[in-house]
Amino acid sequence: MVGIAIYEPYGGFGNLKSLQIEAHAHLIEPFSEEYNKVLEFKKIPVEAMQKLPQPLHLLKIYPESYDYLDSDLKKEGFEVRQHRGKYYN
Repeated sequence: MVGIAIYEPYGGFGNLKSLQIEAHAHLIEPFSEEYNKVLEFKKIPVEAMQKLPQPLHLLKIYPESYDYLDSDLKKEGFEVRQHRGKYYN
């Protein structure tokens, strides 16, 4: 499991904004077919990557749950904290 957090700088309780994601992460084997497809998509030459002293590690992220916090949602009649879960088994 990995955690990802994105947030706005703290501006008081009336101005909270953040997104937290819990996910499963899988390492993509360097220079595998999937790895090379990503390099091609990003227009990164495989030969350039092979010259690095260590390979660039690539993770595939499968989100499990999201927690969104936004003080402005209360103004619209919603709960400030929104949760969604079980996107990946």
